[in-house]
Amino acid sequence: MAHYYHEPHQFRYALGAFVQAARAVTFMLQKEQRVFKDFAWYQEWVERAKKDPVLQWLNDARTDFVHRQSLEPKSWLRMRCIDNPREIPDDNDDGSIAFNVSPFECTHYYMDKGPGTDHGHEWTRYWEIDGLRGREVLDACAEIFDKLDELVVDAHVRLGHSTTTFKRENSKRNLPCMENLEKYRTVRTVVEKGREVWQDEPPRLHRD
Repeated sequence: MAHYYHEPHQFRYALGAFVQAARAVTFMLQKEQRVFKDFAWYQEWVERAKKDPVLQWLNDARTDFVHRQSLEPKSWLRMRCIDNPREIPDDNDDGSIAFNVSPFECTHYYMDKGPGTDHGHEWTRYWEIDGLRGREVLDACAEIFDKLDELVVDAHVRLGHSTTTFKRENSKRNLPCMENLEKYRTVRTVVEKGREVWQDEPPRLHRD
């Protein structure tokens, strides 16, 4: 999801895959409950989960491809000009020109098919989906991963086993790559040889 944050189709596909995989964690635990001498601890977790907004969203979410309509109400993509020689001040703090465009086009679409340019841009996306109560999607899914990861670790400990953890000391997230989400949300471009180029572009992105 982070890798394809600026590629709407692939991002939605990855989000659907995450939802399906995350929901499978609790399904698997329920299926394997016979290996536990006492499964009451899981029922206690379920009761707490019912009061947790992100886990409740996961429970209610569909497991197929995420439809555009569920992302439309509050998702956005903002384009800001960088070093535009014709800039005139607007309501931005730094005086740069910025405006919103459709988030359902990939960033490459605007880079490749937009009007010719002699300056770079900053593209900032924000994905929000129905049911998450104002939470950004990637941040909410990272929190879901953390909570399910802790559930799985707890289950293994109760059976006398251990699991591999990627969490670092003093880390806020169980996955180090989810520490700084801003780096996935914002893209900067420069103009090289008359062509707009994405700085530090991740490999294998979809190009239309």
